[in-house]
Amino acid sequence: MKSILPSAQKAVFTCLAAASMFTQISCKDDDKIIGDGDPKPDPTAIIPTKGKTYTYKISEEDGTVSKQVTHVKSVKDSTGIVVYTVENKISGEDGESVLIMKSYSQNGVTTNEISLPAAYANILSELQGSEYVKDVKITGFPHYQLLDNKAAVNSQLKFKGEPIKLVVKLEFTDEDGQKMKTELESTLTYDDGKVTKVEDVTTPAGTFSCSKWEYSYTMITKIFQNGELDEQSNEYRNIAEWTAPGVGIVKSIESDVLSTPTSTTVLQKID
Repeated sequence: MKSILPSAQKAVFTCLAAASMFTQISCKDDDKIIGDGDPKPDPTAIIPTKGKTYTYKISEEDGTVSKQVTHVKSVKDSTGIVVYTVENKISGEDGESVLIMKSYSQNGVTTNEISLPAAYANILSELQGSEYVKDVKITGFPHYQLLDNKAAVNSQLKFKGEPIKLVVKLEFTDEDGQKMKTELESTLTYDDGKVTKVEDVTTPAGTFSCSKWEYSYTMITKIFQNGELDEQSNEYRNIAEWTAPGVGIVKSIESDVLSTPTSTTVLQKID
């Protein structure tokens, strides 16, 4: 029991935590995208500019530091909508991963789309090969984050889609020879947010005129033993995110209920 539960719990949190960071979520290729051409970009879109590379420093509360390099991999026209495929390469102590997201701007709103594949791949890679894992199910995808392009206080940030839910079922025999069935259930729910301030933000990459968005999410994790609730943890996070048109995220801070930063991402340079 002690050897399998920690790894399964870690996988649950890894997957759901990844879903909370829109710059680090990949989407499958959209087979509706047609033509390469040279689509005209929306200058108000909160999306990185094609042809530029953005380097970020990500600092975690435990002292871990990683690097993210972001660039637009392609821009295509999808029935009149300019769709950006944005590649994010994250490297740190645990190695390197390349994640892709899709973003587009329409009717004055930037949409970031989260689809299932990346999250599913994360959880499978954590649990693959375990004889104890009997089933893994993820629901709530696709999920969408919508941001008003207008740089003004009270501009809206909304989420569309059901809460993201991950269920892992395990079966094993304990030290006393008793067969045990354990189910780990995590549910990630986003709360809508808004722009609370429009201000200049200075980073090592320069000074940017930014919208400061504030929103939050809640992650509830439950552990059931033989059908009975054995343990529950509720994790609440506040997000402050500064964005600029043609750049995307300039800076972001994730904090706990005590307003203690747990993760900080800062743009370092643009090439």
